[in-house]
Amino acid sequence: MDIREMLEKCKPFAPVVSAAVVAACVAGSLYGYKVPVYETKASVEDTQEQEDEVPVVKTSTEEETKEDEAAEEEEQAKGSFDLEDGVYQGSGTGYRGNITVAVTIKDKQITSIEILSASDDEPFFGRAKGLIDQIIKKQSTKVDTVSGATYSSKGIISAVKNALTGEKDSGTTGSSKEGTSTSQSQSTPEAVGSVQEPSAYKDGSYYGTGTGFAGNLKVEVVISGGKISNIQIVETNDGSEYIQKASGVINRILGAQSTNGIDTVSGATFSSHGIIKAVRNALSQAAVTETASAEKGGNSGSDGTNTENKENTENSTTAVTGTLPYNEGVYYGTAEGYNGDITIAIVIREKTLKAVLVIGEEDDDAFFGRAMDVVTQMMKKQSTEVDTVSGATYSSKGLIQAVKNALEEAKRVTNGETDTDDDKNVVQLNTEEVEKAIDAVNELNGSDYTSASWAVVKVRLKDARKVLKNATEQTQLDEAAAQLNQAVTELQISDGTNDDPEPDLPPESTYIDGVYPVTVLCLPDADMDFEAYNLFAQVTIQDDKIIKIDNVYGDGGSGNDSYINKAVNGTSSKTGVVKQIMEKGNLDGIDTVSRATCTSQAIIDACQQALNNAKRQ
Repeated sequence: MDIREMLEKCKPFAPVVSAAVVAACVAGSLYGYKVPVYETKASVEDTQEQEDEVPVVKTSTEEETKEDEAAEEEEQAKGSFDLEDGVYQGSGTGYRGNITVAVTIKDKQITSIEILSASDDEPFFGRAKGLIDQIIKKQSTKVDTVSGATYSSKGIISAVKNALTGEKDSGTTGSSKEGTSTSQSQSTPEAVGSVQEPSAYKDGSYYGTGTGFAGNLKVEVVISGGKISNIQIVETNDGSEYIQKASGVINRILGAQSTNGIDTVSGATFSSHGIIKAVRNALSQAAVTETASAEKGGNSGSDGTNTENKENTENSTTAVTGTLPYNEGVYYGTAEGYNGDITIAIVIREKTLKAVLVIGEEDDDAFFGRAMDVVTQMMKKQSTEVDTVSGATYSSKGLIQAVKNALEEAKRVTNGETDTDDDKNVVQLNTEEVEKAIDAVNELNGSDYTSASWAVVKVRLKDARKVLKNATEQTQLDEAAAQLNQAVTELQISDGTNDDPEPDLPPESTYIDGVYPVTVLCLPDADMDFEAYNLFAQVTIQDDKIIKIDNVYGDGGSGNDSYINKAVNGTSSKTGVVKQIMEKGNLDGIDTVSRATCTSQAIIDACQQALNNAKRQ
């Protein structure tokens, strides 16, 4: 049965969301085929499919209108927030939970937005953070969400609104809106492919458009002496981090004098894809001959068909045949590489591994590029029993293990195993009232009241704190708040002559509850792989336990960031030290994270320093 027949057969039954995801993931290689989607770890932000836009050459009228709009936008972006200079904190709801930001206002303008905490998946939350630049640039929260990270984008926007106006969102997470399924879907750009290029170009400056990560991307291409002499990005909504990475394709295009055979940049695939598309669009205008076709994702054959997609379809039908006993679909897997986790998606069709797509990785491009040979070998052998690549062992092992994990997920789904009810039915508890009651007591001075009445408050306060940490039902929180408030209302003012002994209370804690900012020195081991730097953290202690560690960062170079991230969050095979400490509440038996040993130890040292600072004298 060929692909077109299978498409017609499956079309009435395929869920729309699954079709969108598969179309995005497999692009040209599985053109038109639609299958269900599963995943080992939540690996995408929402179910919106990103569609490539056909590049359009703007007319002079359109350009003038755009310039007028830009001028108006610049005028509006001066900022007019009626707030005093300072830092304002706000919260919004993302895909998995709360997102907290700090917004700095100076002279009625937003000067910076910092993410204080978030529970969304990092690869996709990282995408959403790209709109922060847009909010600051426009001095407005009326910005477009980032495709592929819609819920995280909305959460950031809501958090900024909350900081500036006090306005709160509904508090409903994106995952709950999507029903019982905890999976997310992600679109990937259409394959760049190759195009027929003209034999010569006319000198001049030409503008072209393509679709980047967050929308349209525009470039200026200068032709001099019949050659491509300069390429400049003149308009983009993509974040500066992505554009900086993606700009690497420009030098490659200039060196090759062609857009064919130019690989996208890992970690900035959408942006680099958009640059290549925009350059092609500009070059199509500079063509001397009529054979140069406008860029529309592929070449047209004499019969009007798309030869690029046709070639991909033929390749997919002549690939090797496998014997995988799993349901057809797209499955996700994650494993540890050298600098961090590697996340991939595999496509299974007709018992065959049809595609392995890298969704996210943090390894060095040179080594990861070499390691990708194992993907070719796995596709060829239809097996994960392949050799690692010499000189890229960790990245190779990560890719192989990620595919193995995706296959395990395929097995789980095929066997009908589902997520546990605990995972699906997580209830969001409202802690606002009990927190408010605790804060109110913290403002009181115990010496103003009789020892007996104050002792009751102390007992209720301790109970409330314990419930706040361990509550599983809303009624527990409500009851704790009510009891603490009742104890406060029954406080009796001391006349200064009260000699009644204070009732027996639980033993006084070893540490004083509070939030302790600490700074420690992160020292290299004997290999001296990095220079020593200061590591900062904020440690919260309550009821003699460490309950929170946040704001962990260093003042060294950016090269330390991946190690800090690994030490804090861990990897797919090793739990981060922060989670270990918070689960235990103390520093007993905490394991460091491999290849982030020094940083892990520095975080442990920071917590020990916080305990020392909190210890009662």
